[in-house]
Amino acid sequence: MKKVILFVVDSLHPVVLARLLSEGYVPAFRFLAKHGTYFERVVSSFPTMTPVATSSMITGTWPDRHGVPGFIWYNEDIRKIVDYGATLQSVIKIGTEKVLRNLLIKLNQEHLSSDTPTLYEELESKGYSTGNVNLFMHRATRPYKAKIPFSLSLATGFRFTEAEVLGPSHLTLGQLVHPTFAERASAYPRGPLNRFGFNDAFSGKISAQLIREGKQPDFMVVYFPDNDKYSHHYGPLRTGPSIEQADLLVASVLDEFGSWEKALEENVIIVTGDHAQSLVGLGNEYLIDLDRALKSFKRLRATEEASGNNNKEIAICPNERMAFIYVLQRKNEILHDIVGILAKDPRNAQIAWKISENKYCVLQGGTEKQLFFGRVGPYQDVYGQTWTFEGDLTVVDAQVKCKQKIEFGKYPDAFGRLSSALEARSGSRVVVSAVSGYEYLAAGAPIHPGGGSHGSLEEEDSTVPMIVTGMPVRLDYPRIIDLFPMIMGHFGF
Repeated sequence: MKKVILFVVDSLHPVVLARLLSEGYVPAFRFLAKHGTYFERVVSSFPTMTPVATSSMITGTWPDRHGVPGFIWYNEDIRKIVDYGATLQSVIKIGTEKVLRNLLIKLNQEHLSSDTPTLYEELESKGYSTGNVNLFMHRATRPYKAKIPFSLSLATGFRFTEAEVLGPSHLTLGQLVHPTFAERASAYPRGPLNRFGFNDAFSGKISAQLIREGKQPDFMVVYFPDNDKYSHHYGPLRTGPSIEQADLLVASVLDEFGSWEKALEENVIIVTGDHAQSLVGLGNEYLIDLDRALKSFKRLRATEEASGNNNKEIAICPNERMAFIYVLQRKNEILHDIVGILAKDPRNAQIAWKISENKYCVLQGGTEKQLFFGRVGPYQDVYGQTWTFEGDLTVVDAQVKCKQKIEFGKYPDAFGRLSSALEARSGSRVVVSAVSGYEYLAAGAPIHPGGGSHGSLEEEDSTVPMIVTGMPVRLDYPRIIDLFPMIMGHFGF
């Protein structure tokens, strides 16, 4: 049985990879594509944020089932906003200790639904070994002690120096959890300037070391985070140099087998991204200021708890090119008022909320267009999902073809992804997704004027390329949730 290596390149843009492949700049990716199946367009989650997308990859479900709604979201169970550290300012405001606990422990052990098994859990329960290198979605049953570096411990006031983390047979999380270094420790890029080992070179060195030492698990995820930062700074269509660096590291892993051909004899190798990015305009007019638009409502702050005493009405949770606005009190009345305000702004491509059980409404900002839809009905999409709808389909760029087939244009799987975002965990909320070129500004929001951003329902944020080499695969309309059954199927389940 061949082993499986899944390489995840953050913010991998399909247009850029296609160009690099055609021009011969990424030899490892070209070799894999030539000997395998290349999918140019694979649909990601909504919102297109890394914790949501990677949860979808390792569980084969959307957020309504896996329970991780966004990078910033409101948790009704504890009545607080959860932030995995979107900006340095938010880390300082919330506190390094709380952000570390959210990322290291709560994301996997509390936020990710216990009713939805991960690939690691499923394969390990069937006798296969699994591994994770630097991906924060890693839930399995083996306990590890994460040792927090001195400078991070100092930032927490030494209240958080180590933690028990659950993971697969092998787990690497930068400097926090890692195998014994094969070379001098200084050969592995570490420390605060190298994000404590959460970088591409660290991921590449550790995965190559595992293979060299004969410790490669049956299934292994290797995460390359650097391209996301590069894309945010320079823009998604200028990420060629960053993707070339990821290709060099993949090549170094393949080299450990003696030859790339031998690597394919022994492994299924998959390369994909979690989401892509799109370019944001440079001026302030490209920032949709939700704090200003919704200033008439009492807003829950990042450090507060919602309670009857503080009388907070809404929680604004910006996720770059999308946002959740959670309604905490007088829900029908306030929700109606929020929608009325947002509907006046043409920069809001979609404004969506849940009306009742299995019924949703979507408006288009700056127009009178509205659309109602629900699950189970006479219309079928390319994924076999059935729907009912009433209203203007142009709100989600959809149209009905012959035999009641519904097709989506620049908002892929719009009904499925919107309803999933509205059903992820409990709580009344409005979801907004921005027009191309815009992103949301609010307290705690990362912004990227003139650079790349993501999060929205739009195609450019929402589609990634994928290369599958070493096993036959046929997917007419691939989505990132297909990775789970594809990999399980390879192992015979």
